[in-house]
Amino acid sequence: MPLLTTSLALLMLANTTPDPAPETHCTGQEANLATYLEMTDVLFNKRLPNRAADFYAAEFITHNVDEGGLGTKTVQPKFMDAMWANLEKIEPDRKLVNNVIICKDDLVISQVTTSGSRAGETLIGKPEGRRRYKTSAMDIYRFKDGKVVERWGNNDMVAKSRQLGMELDLSPMPLPPETTQK
Repeated sequence: MPLLTTSLALLMLANTTPDPAPETHCTGQEANLATYLEMTDVLFNKRLPNRAADFYAAEFITHNVDEGGLGTKTVQPKFMDAMWANLEKIEPDRKLVNNVIICKDDLVISQVTTSGSRAGETLIGKPEGRRRYKTSAMDIYRFKDGKVVERWGNNDMVAKSRQLGMELDLSPMPLPPETTQK
Protein backbone atom coordinates (compact mmCIF):
# COMPACT_ATOMS: atom_id res chain seq x y z
CA MET A 1 0.00 0.00 0.00
CA PRO A 2 2.78 2.56 0.70
CA LEU A 3 4.08 2.15 -2.88
CA LEU A 4 0.61 2.93 -4.26
CA THR A 5 0.30 5.96 -1.97
CA THR A 6 3.74 7.23 -3.03
CA SER A 7 2.91 6.70 -6.71
CA LEU A 8 -0.37 8.59 -6.36
CA ALA A 9 1.37 11.45 -4.54
CA LEU A 10 4.00 11.71 -7.29
CA LEU A 11 1.31 11.65 -9.98
CA MET A 12 -0.61 14.41 -8.21
CA LEU A 13 2.56 16.47 -7.82
CA ALA A 14 3.39 16.03 -11.52
CA ASN A 15 -0.04 17.37 -12.45
CA THR A 16 0.26 20.43 -10.19
CA THR A 17 3.79 21.53 -11.00
CA PRO A 18 3.66 25.23 -11.84
CA ASP A 19 4.53 26.33 -15.34
CA PRO A 20 8.00 27.79 -15.73
CA ALA A 21 8.23 31.56 -15.45
CA PRO A 22 8.15 33.25 -18.84
CA GLU A 23 11.25 34.79 -20.29
CA THR A 24 10.67 38.53 -19.95
CA HIS A 25 12.34 41.56 -21.50
CA CYS A 26 10.48 44.45 -19.88
CA THR A 27 12.94 46.66 -18.01
CA GLY A 28 11.27 49.98 -17.35
CA GLN A 29 7.82 48.66 -18.27
CA GLU A 30 7.08 46.73 -15.09
CA ALA A 31 3.62 48.30 -14.59
CA ASN A 32 2.33 47.17 -18.02
CA LEU A 33 3.96 43.77 -17.51
CA ALA A 34 2.26 43.35 -14.12
CA THR A 35 -1.12 44.32 -15.58
CA TYR A 36 -0.66 41.93 -18.51
CA LEU A 37 0.32 39.04 -16.21
CA GLU A 38 -2.65 39.69 -13.92
CA MET A 39 -4.96 39.94 -16.95
CA THR A 40 -3.83 36.60 -18.37
CA ASP A 41 -4.20 34.96 -14.97
CA VAL A 42 -7.65 36.42 -14.19
CA LEU A 43 -9.22 36.24 -17.66
CA PHE A 44 -7.50 33.41 -19.49
CA ASN A 45 -6.62 30.94 -16.73
CA LYS A 46 -8.90 31.55 -13.75
CA ARG A 47 -11.68 32.51 -16.18
CA LEU A 48 -13.27 34.93 -13.73
CA PRO A 49 -16.49 36.29 -15.28
CA ASN A 50 -17.13 39.92 -16.13
CA ARG A 51 -13.63 41.18 -15.33
CA ALA A 52 -12.54 42.47 -18.77
CA ALA A 53 -13.30 46.08 -17.75
CA ASP A 54 -10.59 45.76 -15.09
CA PHE A 55 -7.99 45.45 -17.85
CA TYR A 56 -9.48 46.92 -21.05
CA ALA A 57 -10.40 50.55 -21.74
CA ALA A 58 -14.10 51.45 -22.09
CA GLU A 59 -13.60 51.15 -25.85
CA PHE A 60 -10.59 49.56 -27.48
CA ILE A 61 -9.46 48.46 -30.91
CA THR A 62 -9.12 44.78 -31.71
CA HIS A 63 -7.36 43.38 -34.77
CA ASN A 64 -8.21 39.75 -34.02
CA VAL A 65 -10.32 37.03 -35.52
CA ASP A 66 -12.36 36.74 -32.31
CA GLU A 67 -15.79 35.24 -32.78
CA GLY A 68 -15.04 34.60 -36.45
CA GLY A 69 -14.66 38.25 -37.47
CA LEU A 70 -11.84 39.57 -39.59
CA GLY A 71 -10.23 42.94 -39.61
CA THR A 72 -10.24 45.82 -37.21
CA LYS A 73 -13.09 46.94 -35.01
CA THR A 74 -13.72 49.00 -31.91
CA VAL A 75 -15.35 47.05 -29.08
CA GLN A 76 -16.16 47.32 -25.40
CA PRO A 77 -14.97 45.03 -22.60
CA LYS A 78 -18.37 43.28 -22.61
CA PHE A 79 -17.37 41.87 -26.04
CA MET A 80 -14.40 40.16 -24.38
CA ASP A 81 -16.53 38.97 -21.45
CA ALA A 82 -18.99 37.37 -23.90
CA MET A 83 -16.14 35.76 -25.88
CA TRP A 84 -14.61 34.23 -22.74
CA ALA A 85 -18.02 33.07 -21.45
CA ASN A 86 -18.54 31.27 -24.75
CA LEU A 87 -15.05 29.73 -24.60
CA GLU A 88 -15.75 28.59 -21.02
CA LYS A 89 -18.69 26.55 -22.34
CA ILE A 90 -16.89 24.88 -25.24
CA GLU A 91 -13.32 24.77 -23.85
CA PRO A 92 -13.78 24.47 -20.07
CA ASP A 93 -10.13 23.56 -19.36
CA ARG A 94 -8.42 26.05 -21.69
CA LYS A 95 -5.09 27.27 -20.34
CA LEU A 96 -2.63 29.91 -21.46
CA VAL A 97 1.09 29.76 -20.66
CA ASN A 98 3.30 32.76 -21.36
CA ASN A 99 6.60 31.68 -22.90
CA VAL A 100 8.25 34.97 -23.89
CA ILE A 101 7.13 38.52 -23.08
CA ILE A 102 8.71 41.63 -24.57
CA CYS A 103 7.75 45.18 -23.56
CA LYS A 104 8.56 48.24 -25.61
CA ASP A 105 7.14 51.67 -24.84
CA ASP A 106 3.37 51.12 -24.43
CA LEU A 107 3.35 47.61 -25.97
CA VAL A 108 3.42 44.18 -24.34
CA ILE A 109 4.15 41.40 -26.83
CA SER A 110 3.76 37.78 -25.82
CA GLN A 111 4.36 34.39 -27.35
CA VAL A 112 2.11 31.90 -25.61
CA THR A 113 0.97 28.29 -25.66
CA THR A 114 -2.73 27.56 -25.32
CA SER A 115 -4.05 24.10 -24.56
CA GLY A 116 -7.28 22.48 -23.56
CA SER A 117 -10.06 20.39 -24.96
CA ARG A 118 -13.14 21.19 -26.97
CA ALA A 119 -16.59 19.99 -25.97
CA GLY A 120 -19.90 20.50 -27.72
CA GLU A 121 -20.10 21.55 -31.34
CA THR A 122 -17.31 22.67 -33.61
CA LEU A 123 -17.07 26.08 -35.19
CA ILE A 124 -18.73 24.57 -38.28
CA GLY A 125 -21.59 23.05 -36.28
CA LYS A 126 -20.70 19.34 -36.30
CA PRO A 127 -20.57 17.28 -33.10
CA GLU A 128 -16.99 16.45 -32.21
CA GLY A 129 -16.91 14.74 -28.82
CA ARG A 130 -14.02 15.82 -26.62
CA ARG A 131 -10.52 16.18 -28.06
CA ARG A 132 -7.38 17.88 -26.77
CA TYR A 133 -5.32 20.58 -28.49
CA LYS A 134 -2.13 22.54 -27.92
CA THR A 135 -1.18 25.52 -30.08
CA SER A 136 1.09 28.52 -30.23
CA ALA A 137 -0.13 32.12 -30.38
CA MET A 138 1.24 35.66 -30.51
CA ASP A 139 -0.46 38.62 -28.87
CA ILE A 140 0.32 42.33 -28.81
CA TYR A 141 -1.35 44.70 -26.36
CA ARG A 142 -1.09 48.51 -26.40
CA PHE A 143 -1.59 50.08 -22.96
CA LYS A 144 -2.64 53.58 -22.00
CA ASP A 145 -3.27 54.66 -18.41
CA GLY A 146 -2.90 51.06 -17.23
CA LYS A 147 -5.53 49.57 -19.57
CA VAL A 148 -5.48 47.83 -22.94
CA VAL A 149 -6.52 50.24 -25.70
CA GLU A 150 -5.54 48.06 -28.68
CA ARG A 151 -4.80 44.40 -29.26
CA TRP A 152 -3.60 42.09 -32.01
CA GLY A 153 -3.50 38.33 -31.85
CA ASN A 154 -2.90 35.27 -33.95
CA ASN A 155 -3.50 31.70 -32.86
CA ASP A 156 -2.56 28.71 -35.01
CA MET A 157 -6.17 27.83 -35.82
CA VAL A 158 -5.16 25.37 -38.56
CA ALA A 159 -3.22 23.23 -36.07
CA LYS A 160 -5.99 23.57 -33.49
CA SER A 161 -8.67 22.59 -36.00
CA ARG A 162 -6.70 19.56 -37.15
CA GLN A 163 -6.01 18.42 -33.57
CA LEU A 164 -9.74 18.71 -32.84
CA GLY A 165 -10.64 16.72 -35.97
CA MET A 166 -12.43 19.62 -37.64
CA GLU A 167 -12.92 19.76 -41.36
CA LEU A 168 -11.11 22.73 -42.85
CA ASP A 169 -12.46 24.76 -45.73
CA LEU A 170 -9.29 25.98 -47.41
CA SER A 171 -11.04 27.78 -50.26
CA PRO A 172 -10.00 31.42 -50.70
CA MET A 173 -11.58 33.85 -48.28
CA PRO A 174 -12.37 37.45 -49.16
CA LEU A 175 -10.12 40.03 -47.56
CA PRO A 176 -11.66 42.26 -44.92
CA PRO A 177 -12.45 45.82 -45.98
CA GLU A 178 -9.59 48.30 -45.72
CA THR A 179 -9.62 50.33 -42.55
CA THR A 180 -7.65 53.37 -41.53
CA GLN A 181 -6.62 54.39 -38.05
CA LYS A 182 -6.64 57.98 -36.88
